Amino acid sequence: MEPEKGKEENIPAKKSTHTYADDLSKALDTTDARVVQELLTEGREREAIEKGEEIRAHQRGWYKAGAIILIICTLLAFGYSVYYYTHLTVVTEKAVSVGVFPSTSVIVAVDTDIRNAIKLLSEDTTLEESRPYLVSLVSDQSTLALLTPAELFSFFEAKASEPLITSFNLVRLGIMSTQEGHIPFVIGVTKDAEISAKELLIAEPTLLQTLYRPLGIDMSGHETEIGKSFSGEYLYNIPIRALRYDSDEEKGKLLFFYARVSDDIVVFTTSPAVLKAIYDSLIRQGR
Repeated sequence: MEPEKGKEENIPAKKSTHTYADDLSKALDTTDARVVQELLTEGREREAIEKGEEIRAHQRGWYKAGAIILIICTLLAFGYSVYYYTHLTVVTEKAVSVGVFPSTSVIVAVDTDIRNAIKLLSEDTTLEESRPYLVSLVSDQSTLALLTPAELFSFFEAKASEPLITSFNLVRLGIMSTQEGHIPFVIGVTKDAEISAKELLIAEPTLLQTLYRPLGIDMSGHETEIGKSFSGEYLYNIPIRALRYDSDEEKGKLLFFYARVSDDIVVFTTSPAVLKAIYDSLIRQGR
């Protein structure tokens, strides 16, 4: 049987494959050389920009890393400085002083005793009147080191208690010329005002025996004063602790006393004039 005329078979068209290479080939076929050159130039510029951005990104990374390292080094240096200051710095101690006073000529402790030292000082005609002097009592001629509190009480031939001695940082023998003669005194710097006050109160019954030699007190006729109580009084508005006795001429005569002339300085003497001279001098020195 023959097919009917006028009827055509519907055969589907075959799809063609379209690729980027075809587009590029077509572009190269239909574009002149000037356009191609512009495309190449634009591509190179884009590539250069991308590479520049990449380089800058790397640089920013290095900058950040360098900044972090610098901060860490700064913190480490600061920490080391704090450690060095708090652990390795030598702490200097404040100088201990009873005040600024002129000194006598040097007396070497091993070459004399307290009696000869007081006798020598009482004959010193170079002392200015009403001016306190500190006695340069040293342990030996080579070092000229001042006697420690323990060494000085030993030089006084005094049996002071250990707590009393250790309550002082520094103790010095002194001398002052007055119209009545040369008056010796003892002056000391205490470590703690409260502790030293307590130790002095405890030592009062034997304080006369401890200090009669350096204070130049003649003990003949004063044996009965040993162990007597001290009385609290005031001299020049300064609180003192005084030991008094009754003589044929005067009742309640002053034998000797001690007074705190500043927060940390204590004076032992037989003369109110010595106390006033030392106190006035320390006031002028701002002590």
